[in-house]
Formats: sequence, structure tokens, C-alpha cells
Amino acid sequence: SALLYQVARVSAAMMTANVDGGYLEGLLRGYRAGILTTTDYANLTQCESIDDMKMHLSSTDYGNFLQNEASPISTATLALKCTEKLVEEFNFLRLQSVEPLATFLD
Repeated sequence: SALLYQVARVSAAMMTANVDGGYLEGLLRGYRAGILTTTDYANLTQCESIDDMKMHLSSTDYGNFLQNEASPISTATLALKCTEKLVEEFNFLRLQSVEPLATFLD
């Protein structure tokens, strides 16, 4: 009887383990998979212009954030768009989080 109770408690805990954090964990795993690789960075160092960088980044998870920018792209625009993308992703994660992470991210 005590063993059956213990198994039931563990089973219930396992069924609700990702209720609060599972979606957020999935998002973070997706973001992590999209981080530029060593090869990506090596290719970016070979770029001769920001337009070359834009072309290379278009094949990565960062591909869409510069698509509406007319050429030639300035370094200020590149920095602004990178910052906007980071802030947008952070705010989305913050809005999806639950306590105590929500307070930490605020």
C-alpha cells in the first residue's frame, strides 16, 4: 500500500513536470540550436561587406531580421537590428515565463 502510494506520487509528479517550464525550455532549445557555429563565424570573417554578411546570415536562423533593409546596410543599422532581435526574443521569453523565473527576468 505504501509502495503503491509512492509510485502514484512519482507518476503524478512526472506528468506535471513540464507544465510550467516545458514550453519555455523548448523555446530555449530552439534558440540554442540557432546560435551561429564556429564555421558560420569563420565565414563571416571572410565577408568583404555588410551585404555579404547579410547574404551569409540569410541561410541561418538570423536570416529574416535584415531582409527588409535596403542595400547598402550601415553598421549602425546592423547593430540596431541585432539589438532589436535580441530584445524581442528576450521579451517573448520573459512573457512566457512563470515564477520564480518571471521575477528574475524582470
